[in-house]
Amino acid sequence: MKQGLYILILILTFVACEEIYNPKIDEVDDMLVVEAILRVDQQFNSIKLYRSRGFNATDESYPRVSGATVFLTDDEGGTLNFAESTAGIYITNELLNPNRIYTLHINLDGKQYISEAQEVPITPVIDTVYGERDYRVSVRGAANTADDIVKEYGIQILADINDQETLNHYRFYGRKVIQYMDTYDTVIMGMPETRPIYIWRSVYPSGIFNIAGPPSYSASRDISKHPLEFFEDDYFKYMPDTLSFMGWIYLIDEFGINENSYNYYNDLNQQLGTEGRIFDPVYVQLQGNMYCDSDPSKLVLGNFEITTRSEYRYFLYYTRKREEFWLRKIPYFYDIPERGYIKDDRPDFWEQISRTYPDE
Repeated sequence: MKQGLYILILILTFVACEEIYNPKIDEVDDMLVVEAILRVDQQFNSIKLYRSRGFNATDESYPRVSGATVFLTDDEGGTLNFAESTAGIYITNELLNPNRIYTLHINLDGKQYISEAQEVPITPVIDTVYGERDYRVSVRGAANTADDIVKEYGIQILADINDQETLNHYRFYGRKVIQYMDTYDTVIMGMPETRPIYIWRSVYPSGIFNIAGPPSYSASRDISKHPLEFFEDDYFKYMPDTLSFMGWIYLIDEFGINENSYNYYNDLNQQLGTEGRIFDPVYVQLQGNMYCDSDPSKLVLGNFEITTRSEYRYFLYYTRKREEFWLRKIPYFYDIPERGYIKDDRPDFWEQISRTYPDE
């Protein structure tokens, strides 16, 4: 009898009524989002304005903001105006002066938004680019088993940057162009012949921002062995395995940025790199350098950034079965379409281990 009573109590424990808890989430007004990355070396620059979406919003798009007055002021009292070209996009065709300090102003709906003043960084320089045989570890899911941890071998491209005194923070963006070849059969002057097809396609980075700054708690401001890009041994991930791999062209954009922009990207990376694991960083409100001057309680998202840029190009060739690889700097900057193919005649940008250029 007691045993039956215990079983009944146990059953009632698991099937007891549950009360669904609906937490109260405060409604927050859509906030202004500012996307303002201006390049000193660029004739045309644009600033984009959006509205954020509430937590319960079903529409995943971010509406653009029209009707704002957008302009820069400099430390000598000059003004540079931005005109709205399309909804939410404001452009200027005036070059920035590298010797000025700029502040961004946005007037919208009776409120004035303003940025912290930004100096123009000097032009960045990479002192050395080189490669090392290495491997990359990635985790799938929650990494509950060893099968969820994947080790992939390849070549890590690294950079050394010496102290530039007034510039010590950088952002990198890379474009990888894979080259491979096919053939086709034809008849030329009555004779059968096999002819080449030169094929290429571009691969772009994804994930977190690639930024670099001087090491913490160090007297040295030099940056050593900063990882730029990883090239997998398995290049057949990007091309048919029936064709011939002919190497990578690696285009590096190095941007000089101010320290506050570096800190902003660093906070973004901490959140973009989280995957919901127990020791991942806690999500926090990102603090950019924009604020509402007329109403300090009103939040504004985004960041105002002025950058300078340098470009470098390298050719990388390796085989999947051997440890050797060849990394060579490309001194001549050809225009390279996103992807395509050319029959018979090798494209002017096509790279190989040994080649000459027009001015050599």
